[in-house]
Order: sequence, then structure tokens, then C-alpha cells
Amino acid sequence: MSSRHIIRFSVAGRVQGVGFRAHCRRVALAAGLMGWAKNCADGSVDILLMGDEQAIIKARQQIIIGPTGSRVDRVTDLPKPAPRALEGFTIG
Repeated sequence: MSSRHIIRFSVAGRVQGVGFRAHCRRVALAAGLMGWAKNCADGSVDILLMGDEQAIIKARQQIIIGPTGSRVDRVTDLPKPAPRALEGFTIG
């Protein structure tokens, strides 16, 4: 049985208005992960991934590549939120 891990990070660059959150959702669900991707007022996207550690590592790498039309200039690790139950992957 795989253990549950959680990471939270933000990406900045051309990541709003280019399908970046939908890209995050596709990658996360394909990897069997739960979490969310939210647009932030500063133009970045805040992402949380929860699930198997190796799946998270691979998903993060794929997310940072981004969809066509996006450009990631900076990735910043963020504090993890308090543990809570998550289902699926939401976009906010």
C-alpha cells in the first residue's frame, strides 16, 4: 500500500488564461492524485497535490511543463495546509 503525501506549490509566468489549471487537473487525475489548482490575484496558480509520493514527483514535473501557450517562469514551494479530506481534483 502506498503512503499519502502532500505538496503545495505555486507557478508564475503565463499561467492564467491558457488552460493551465485544466492541464493540472488532467495530469493529477491521470496520476491518481487528488488536490486543487487555483488562480491567485498576483497572476500565479496555487497547486496542491496529494497521493503517492512518486506519482506526485512525476506529476509536478509534467505540470511545470504546462500546456501549449503557457510559460512557467518561477516555481515556489508553499506551506502545506492543515490535513483534510479531499476528493478528486478541483479547479478554483
